[in-house]
Amino acid sequence: MDIVGLFYFVFYLGSLDGALQFALGTQESAVWSARAGLGSLPEVSYASGEKKVIVLLQCSTTGQAEFEALGEDSINTYKFRLTHICACWNGCGS
Repeated sequence: MDIVGLFYFVFYLGSLDGALQFALGTQESAVWSARAGLGSLPEVSYASGEKKVIVLLQCSTTGQAEFEALGEDSINTYKFRLTHICACWNGCGS
């Protein structure tokens, strides 16, 4: 199973009362990047119109699973970090 297929998302941002929401990205727009450099995390990015989502993939060998919002990096660019065993190289392999 490839990492992009594993993380099937349609990202939405909304207000707590549900009155305001909009799409941040769709599965069809998913782009995988291994990123180069020591300490760099691989990422999957998604887009919808002018909006973009970047999900940093943090390997967890302890079984910890967490999805953390890191905020708006620049206007219309939202960052998240997913910590999961499936973010490890071959972490969900059979």
